[in-house]
Amino acid sequence: MPSCERFKVAVLDCLRASDCVAKNGKSVNECLNLKNKDVDQECRLAQRAFFECQLAMLNPRRRMRGPYGGVSGSTNPENSSDPASASKSE
Repeated sequence: MPSCERFKVAVLDCLRASDCVAKNGKSVNECLNLKNKDVDQECRLAQRAFFECQLAMLNPRRRMRGPYGGVSGSTNPENSSDPASASKSE
């Protein structure tokens, strides 16, 4: 099962480098609050990506079907409805 660890690390690194922690001396937990305006948009986007990753891991449909909805990435020319690809396989 995929992990959201890389998103978590991205959020923490971004917050540590932000003005909220570096200049204002607040803790990372205080800066995570959505009411705090000292955090850059980049950090908010990273926070949103982390949240969506966690939400996707809890979604039972995604857990069963995978990230692509059960559709495989490869195409089989024998099962294709395209007449040009069917004639090539004969």
